[in-house]
Parts: sequence; structure tokens; C-alpha cells
Amino acid sequence: MEEYRNYCVIKTFGVTYGDVKRYIDDCVKGVEAEFSEDCLDGSLLIVNKDASEVDFQSVVSRVIAGLQGSVYADYDVTVTECLVAALKDCGETLGVAESLTGGMICSDIVGIAGASAVLSEGVVTYTNSAKVRRLHVKSSTIEQYGAVSKQVATEMVQGVLANRDISMAIATTGCAGPDSDEKGTPVGEAYIAIAARDGDIKLYRMHVDGDRNNIRRTIANAAQFYALKYLDKDKE
Repeated sequence: MEEYRNYCVIKTFGVTYGDVKRYIDDCVKGVEAEFSEDCLDGSLLIVNKDASEVDFQSVVSRVIAGLQGSVYADYDVTVTECLVAALKDCGETLGVAESLTGGMICSDIVGIAGASAVLSEGVVTYTNSAKVRRLHVKSSTIEQYGAVSKQVATEMVQGVLANRDISMAIATTGCAGPDSDEKGTPVGEAYIAIAARDGDIKLYRMHVDGDRNNIRRTIANAAQFYALKYLDKDKE
């Protein structure tokens, strides 16, 4: 391995190479950086080859300040690991309702050791009837706005919180394609709802390009990132 003095990994969400290029280009002599991204989950590696520690730390600080709001960690970790840790720290018990993500979020969380301390339940309500039956989404809401809507996402997350054992909830609904739904929803459109029993509901509308699995993976990543931000109000 090539020698270096120090390095830092900055984990981001929703950041593109173009967003970080100026920080890479502006690195001081002896500091190098490279960026990779998958389904909006990014990693920016900053390596101190032979610069002073002061210069290196100034680069790291400038990058974090410039990307404020999109950074979820300054070390090599996954967004799921951060979410599980934050849920533990906050004493929250999570419930998840998934439509287009089809269980991806719950699977990610269960893959982390200690998930049983924070995850209460997850339900995949893929059909409209399942949303009505399991989450008490109103049929009239689906008929008026369509299953892929902020109104349905809101009622889904409220349905999860009907379980009194749950203090925080995530819900996802969207159109993963390859075709639009009966309401003509564009492929890649999705809604994420995040809520806590003692807090407001946060709603996010997204449009994701790519194939079916790319869309689903991106929305699963986004739901976890936004849940993490919900738990850290200072970053909102």
C-alpha cells in the first residue's frame, strides 16, 4: 500500500462528483481525494500524503462545512449502521411500512448486529388493499390521490404508529416501473414519510432515474438517511 500520513472518509447522501469536484481540485499540495457514489450513497476519501496535519485538517473541515446537510459521518460506516446507532442513542423503537422498497429497509437494519434493540416490526404493503387492511389507509385517499402520493405516505406512517410499541416510523411508496401505474405516475417517483409519536411528519418527494432495482435501492437508502436526519434535528 502506498504510504500516507493520515486519511479521512466522509460519508454523504445525495452528493454528486460535481458537488465535490471543487474540493478535490482545491486540495492543498500533499492532500489527495477521490469520490465514489452508489444509489446516492457516497464516500469521499481524503488522503494526507505528505502535507502538514494542520493543512490536512483544514481540507477536511472545509469539505464537511461545504457539504453540510449531506454528510452523515466522517468515518467509514454505512447509513444503516448510523441509523441503528442513532435509534439506540435516542431510545426509539422503529416500525417500517414499505411498498416499492419491498422490505429492503428492514433487511438492511436486521443485517446490523443489535437491530433487535431498535426494530419492532416491518410490513410490506405492496397492494392497495394491503395498505387499507394493514395500515388503515383510506380507500378514498388512494382513489383520489393514487397510491404514490404524499397523502398515502402520510396515512401509511400514521398506520405504523398505531402500534403503541413503536415510537418512530418510516413509510415508502412509489413507482419502480418499468411502467407507470394506473394514475400515470412517472417511473421513479416516490414518497418517503418519517414520523415520531411525539413529533411532526416529514415528507420527501423524490424522482430517481435508472432501472427498477436502482430506484428501489435509492429510495431505501434515502429513507434511512432522512430517518437519521430526523433523529438529529440540528442537521435539518
